[in-house]
Amino acid sequence: MRPAPMFTRPVLATVGGHFSAAFAALCMPPFYAHILQASFARQAPSLVLAGWYFTLPTLAAAIASPVWGWLADRIGRRALLMRAHAGLCLGFIVTGLARTPLEFALGLTVQGLLGGTFSASNAYLADLLPASRLAAVLGVMQASARTALFAGPALVGLLEGHVDLLHLFLYLALLPGAACAVLWLLPEQAARASAAQAHSNALAADGARTGAVAPHSAAGISATTLYWLQALFTIGTALSYPYFVTDLAERLHLGAATAGMLFGLPHAVFLLLAWPLGRRLHFANAAASLAGYTALTCAGLLLQLLADGLAWLVTGRLLMGAGMTGACLAINALAAATVRNDRAGRHFGQLEAANKWGGVAAGLLASLLVAELGYAAPMWLGCALLASLFISLKWKRS
Repeated sequence: MRPAPMFTRPVLATVGGHFSAAFAALCMPPFYAHILQASFARQAPSLVLAGWYFTLPTLAAAIASPVWGWLADRIGRRALLMRAHAGLCLGFIVTGLARTPLEFALGLTVQGLLGGTFSASNAYLADLLPASRLAAVLGVMQASARTALFAGPALVGLLEGHVDLLHLFLYLALLPGAACAVLWLLPEQAARASAAQAHSNALAADGARTGAVAPHSAAGISATTLYWLQALFTIGTALSYPYFVTDLAERLHLGAATAGMLFGLPHAVFLLLAWPLGRRLHFANAAASLAGYTALTCAGLLLQLLADGLAWLVTGRLLMGAGMTGACLAINALAAATVRNDRAGRHFGQLEAANKWGGVAAGLLASLLVAELGYAAPMWLGCALLASLFISLKWKRS
């Protein structure tokens, strides 16, 4: 039996729609403080309070993702994916029409509560692909998000000073709106046919390779454990994000432009290494790979802390990027291995919630540590958490 093509029309529509939504959502956060000062000059909060605006969509998504995932399993994953794109579109419109900082905060909250395109896309893809191919496409999904994270802010930076960034949200609303329309126009039978073909090939290809052993049995990690691993890895890596530029300015006297390029370096590494590293990962070695790449990420963070010059700092960022790439791909493989078709929506909703809660916890911990111990303190805690995660994974595997 010939294997079904990986990138069918429904899969391409899902991946393309996610990229457009991710581009729209990720290109604006670095400019929130600028928007507050430029659009609400007389009402703008202090820069310290402005940092909380970054947390609002993440916190709202952490709360809403499991609920949307549960509904996806009951109502239909294609319908809930269209809802996620429509919700993000509505959130952008509310944000773009804001007249006060409170309305701006409301728009960001709506984006988090009604969005969730990543987990909704993953759940829908679980309907279209067998587990082994799902893991590969999840890597493509993350690569699209990294591309959006790398290119989006750069494009908006070029537009700054030429357009009203607050009103730019109204134009960005067209991207998830168009993605919703494409999914709606996609024939329902195309999705069902793709799902049936994928299931047939799963029995022929995956079943022949793994025998009677289910993918999640080979992975050796339960879904609940995976959610905790995702949250802890997110906290360990994201702790360094909020004060990265400030830390480098104080410790190594680097300018904002250089620090900004260094900040994006791990995301560029992801785009370069995702394909070759992903080909080496499979269900049986995913947990061991997660342990190894977690250790590599920890080593990259430690090297950045100990660096006394730009060369060692760049080396540390490259090591961190390689470790984060491998760890994310290993988590993708474990996510595909532990998914059950009857609860794929809840599975990916809870996994995304774990990631979001990790981001919220990292932001709060970083703020508390900096106030007492300085700008490098969050990165030291990140090293400690990643080292603990590595030890726990090795202990579990032994």
